[in-house]
Amino acid sequence: MNMRLPLISKRSKLLRCAYFLGASAFCQQLPETMTKLSVRLESVDVPKDSFAAKPKVIYRAGNRYCRTEELPDLERGIHGLMILNEPDAWMVNLITKTAQHFVDSGPTFSCHLPIFRGPQVKSAADMKDSLLELEFGQELSYFKGKGAAQKEGPILRHKPTTVYAVDIGDSQLFLFTTETPERPWAVARKHNNVDQIFWYGTYEQQPFDQKLFVRPEGVKIVEVN
Repeated sequence: MNMRLPLISKRSKLLRCAYFLGASAFCQQLPETMTKLSVRLESVDVPKDSFAAKPKVIYRAGNRYCRTEELPDLERGIHGLMILNEPDAWMVNLITKTAQHFVDSGPTFSCHLPIFRGPQVKSAADMKDSLLELEFGQELSYFKGKGAAQKEGPILRHKPTTVYAVDIGDSQLFLFTTETPERPWAVARKHNNVDQIFWYGTYEQQPFDQKLFVRPEGVKIVEVN
């Protein structure tokens, strides 16, 4: 049996890692794939023509690599881009061509993309809130991990769905999936008689693209302690 091909493949991945990140102790084997998704928020509290209702594109590869691309918010003069490559994070404004660079102090190095934000997150301990554990790119595993039963759902926007539901504190959470293999179509929260729902457009697995998660170029970067 030829054992050289797996060894060559592994070596290639390590060389790619060193090329992009430098020969550091933090350098790890790169993931094979990433999730790309697009979402748009609907709620009675969110005007349809507001910035909050505009779609955004998210990339995620495991718990280390996250990227969020927003449309321009011309009223505030912001065109936001967030790049997380733990332990590094860059908050970019593409209009002013500036960015803030943060370094995660640990001890764990995980990027988080909570769907429904509760109280302001001030520390890693705050992320243990069960509501904040529901994250973009990990929707189905969250509901299944909470023991949510799979049930036949309604027709939503001309698509048949499967629905999962859980109660978290004073919130009811719902995940509607569609297609085979199933993928998120909508995720909703009912809280204080207010409904929030994120509708999904794109939701697909793609080959991992390391270039999406490196230090941004063409912007002035300010280091934030």
